[in-house]
Amino acid sequence: MSATTTSLTDEQIFKATRDCIEAWNTLDVEATLATYTDDVVYRDPKTRGKIVGKDDLRRYLTKFFKVWDFQFTVTEEYRLEGKDAQMCMWSADLTHRAGGETITIHGMDICEVRGTQLSRDEAFMDTLPLEPLITAQR
Repeated sequence: MSATTTSLTDEQIFKATRDCIEAWNTLDVEATLATYTDDVVYRDPKTRGKIVGKDDLRRYLTKFFKVWDFQFTVTEEYRLEGKDAQMCMWSADLTHRAGGETITIHGMDICEVRGTQLSRDEAFMDTLPLEPLITAQR
């Protein structure tokens, strides 16, 4: 079995993830895509599987940013041992763009970093609190 090597410091990994979250908070698709590698693998509870590559991620983000207004805040960060990766815990205030109340949800992402960009971003959260906002807009 070969040893795992890492090339990035904790701070470089945390910065890449924070930069990505800051880009999400701008609701700018292209700025957000710039924080991901061309071959990114992205997944969250609403993607119905993984999204691979910037083109597919662009389609997803365009739809997502049209529906939701939100602000993510990093609450905790932990380096994954032996990898250029981290677990990032966050909270987010989300409001459906068609109106309604703002709901705060909490979640975590597993992020792998290559250089200064995320090459993997898997988000985990309970989406049940969002259902009243989604249902009200139907």
